[in-house]
Amino acid sequence: MKEILGPRKSRHSLRAEISLDGEMWHWTLTVVGESLFTGNWVTAVNCNEHEAEPTTSWREVCRFDDRQVHHREYERQLSGGIRHQRQITLCPQDQLIVIAETFLARRVTNWRFESRFALSREVSLRPLDETHELEVALGGFGGAILPLALPEWKTSGEMPGLTPDGQDLTARYVTTGRGFFFPLCVVLWEQKEEADLKIVGDSSGLQRPPLTWRQLTVSECLRKVTPDEAVGFRVQVANRQWLLYRSLTRPANRAVLGHNLISESLLARFTSRGQVIPLVEVELDEESDSANGKTNDTAAG
Repeated sequence: MKEILGPRKSRHSLRAEISLDGEMWHWTLTVVGESLFTGNWVTAVNCNEHEAEPTTSWREVCRFDDRQVHHREYERQLSGGIRHQRQITLCPQDQLIVIAETFLARRVTNWRFESRFALSREVSLRPLDETHELEVALGGFGGAILPLALPEWKTSGEMPGLTPDGQDLTARYVTTGRGFFFPLCVVLWEQKEEADLKIVGDSSGLQRPPLTWRQLTVSECLRKVTPDEAVGFRVQVANRQWLLYRSLTRPANRAVLGHNLISESLLARFTSRGQVIPLVEVELDEESDSANGKTNDTAAG
């Protein structure tokens, strides 16, 4: 199975080509014709000290395309009744990419997660001393990879969340719960000579705007939900801001940053007035426990 996300003819945009063959996942993600990720995407997850093995092949469970966003979700089953989902969302106008993995179990589980991405040889990655992000340099673009499930600021003695290793990028995460959502947000900007991009923090000299991210409180009936029920994140790059939400349970009426929703997931853009404009919103049929119960709803900004 081969899938293409993004414009099929234009090289001047974000584009992904995904090839699925049973358990194998091979892909290429390009930025204006330059490859960012290329090769296999391999994930291992340890559940209560036991390695979870695939029991089914990958299958597509959700898709949406319009002029602002190209969105796909895939799912497979792992041993122990665990559901493993992958999400890829390309937002060319926002110069934003969301790459996420979700794991759902029937009971509380101790998780050890490791995911390895093959990078193009043209990509330069640099970890920062104080924060968990990675700087990216690719052709005429700069950028950052943000591990949203981790706090922005590092603390001494903790396990690295994102680690460059030669031509690979490895993401690691440890948590406990019925499930978890691990999103990577790739933000991009053109390298310019003007002063609108400045060097900040401990940057190596790459021109970059100030950026930050935060995990948000999600509430349900005045109760703060746990991270294995639902999570929300805010990402800010200069004056641009986005909201990312993911439910890990059946649909429920919840609020994040004052925005009410009953959907399974949401990626939205904030306007200058603080309004939430959905880029892609995925709803789950309440009468279905399967991923085939998903539908899509988006609003143009």
